[in-house]
Amino acid sequence: MKKLNYLFLLLCISCGEKEVTNPVDFLIENAIPIKDISKLNQQVYEEISDYDIIMVGEMHGTKEPAEFVYGLCDLITKSEKEVVLALEIRASQMENLSNEMSIAELKELDFFRRENFDGRNGVSMLDLIYKSIQNEKIILKFIDNSYPSSPRDSSMYMEIRDIRNTHPDSKIVTLTGNVHNSIAPRFDKERIAGYLFKDTINFDSKKIMSIDHAFSEGSMFNNDGTGIKIRDIDRKENIYNTTLSHEMFLCEKFPEEQNRYTHILYTDKVTASGKIEKDDNNR
Repeated sequence: MKKLNYLFLLLCISCGEKEVTNPVDFLIENAIPIKDISKLNQQVYEEISDYDIIMVGEMHGTKEPAEFVYGLCDLITKSEKEVVLALEIRASQMENLSNEMSIAELKELDFFRRENFDGRNGVSMLDLIYKSIQNEKIILKFIDNSYPSSPRDSSMYMEIRDIRNTHPDSKIVTLTGNVHNSIAPRFDKERIAGYLFKDTINFDSKKIMSIDHAFSEGSMFNNDGTGIKIRDIDRKENIYNTTLSHEMFLCEKFPEEQNRYTHILYTDKVTASGKIEKDDNNR
């Protein structure tokens, strides 16, 4: 009789708890709505607060990831001493950057004067850097190919490792192409996140967040192998737009789907980054 009562008690307890058994239920339970992608709320901070490294992936030549990255950095500085923002840009192309620069002066830096062949050096990145240098608590770093003798992803990982050792008590937020922040190898190559997860001396894998940007429709200004141009993305149904009505949200990935990314940033639409015209660069 005691055994039956014990089993009945366990059944009551389990029925009283909300069990998440599939991706749809998990999404409903865990999605954090976002109203303004550049001004994130405290609920987002609570989600990221335990992480040391927050990697944000993007399709180059889009606005939303860059806006989200600034929102994250701004949010972190409201509760913490500083944050390091690491961008997929060669440091040599950002020489002479200073916090006093105007938009016009930033445009004269080598990175923005170069031909835009993959969408990175457009208006979205320009705006991100300009807003970041206005906040003295945001430390800008540029991590693309700082170790030229190593594979590119290995080089960027080593730069993040160096930043971690220099700023051990600060969060690091990165913005790279979404292939680079994949935990699993992509196109048969180890990526930045993979190197980070395997480096158990400098990093705790439980404190590394890798965010994939998901969307349903929109446009982007980048190169798909046929030259740089505006590409339109037709709307498609997916688990995000058929489950939730939120236009934007942050959510942990379903546990069984975390082999590549730990989280997703969903924006219903993706928007092409503007092009910095040659005339704007005084060329």
